[in-house]
Order: sequence, then C-alpha cells, then structure tokens
Amino acid sequence: MTLRNISLNLELGQTILVGPNDTPAEITKIEFHEKSGEININTTKGPRKALTFKLAPDDNDYENPADRYR
Repeated sequence: MTLRNISLNLELGQTILVGPNDTPAEITKIEFHEKSGEININTTKGPRKALTFKLAPDDNDYENPADRYR
C-alpha cells in the first residue's frame, strides 16, 4: 500500500529518542527551510533532520530501555 499523506506533530520541549542507544533528548527548536523543503530539529543532544528519531513513550520516566527488564 502506498502512503498518501503523513501528519506529524512536534512541540518544543517534547522528549524524543535519538541515536543508536535511544538516548532521550528534548526538542529546543524546529526549523523549516523553504528552498529545500527540509525540516531540521535542534535538540539537547544536537541537531537532527526530521524523521531521524523515535518518539518517547507517553510516560516521561523513560531512562534506559534495560530498566524495563530489571
């Protein structure tokens, strides 16, 4: 099935997971570049392009994935 549209809501202060170890980071700035159409997200762990992160679970007590199994 072909995806026909996508809707993504990001907010300043939202926690996302970045990097290979899913490190929590907070969104500090969202930039849209009109000429290229790119969306860049600045986080507390450095800049990222849109859709290169994971959304954190709704509960904000997320620290380390291994903690769920301890």
